[in-house]
Amino acid sequence: MALIIEIIIGIIIAWVVYVLIHHMVVQRATRIVRHSAQTETDVAVQAAIQRLVNQEVLTEEEAQLSPSVTVADVWGRGVMAFEYTMTVGMDTEKRLPQLEQALNLALDRFSADHEIRGCVPGSAFIVSDIWVYEDQLHLDVAYLMNESTVEYLQDLKKLNDPVIR
Repeated sequence: MALIIEIIIGIIIAWVVYVLIHHMVVQRATRIVRHSAQTETDVAVQAAIQRLVNQEVLTEEEAQLSPSVTVADVWGRGVMAFEYTMTVGMDTEKRLPQLEQALNLALDRFSADHEIRGCVPGSAFIVSDIWVYEDQLHLDVAYLMNESTVEYLQDLKKLNDPVIR
């Protein structure tokens, strides 16, 4: 009887060790991929913002981006979406739809110029949300490099669509 209990305890310990090691390996791989995606997205967003400055859609002062932060941790592993903030002028809130369209076009051009492909047809980068809060323009950009990110955008769209009851 004691031998059976020792075997069961040994199996449980082996299983726990396996789960912990597997979790650490998967987490590390996810961090590496996310860091790479964040770096690529940072370059794309900076280029898009510079394009808007060149087109005089934004001023040089408005084009100062904060470092990006991951916004999608709560949505699950593998979602590649990053938030940027910029100090903007008083009329920016009125221009949000035009800014979003201009940024998406600039990101699309960047994707095409650098032959960056997403997992769906079209631009590899898309503005998933844009808003002004406390004189800061907040900009969420998704890198459509995997199915998790596409599903994240679909979930956001469902949340933003009005529900008819």
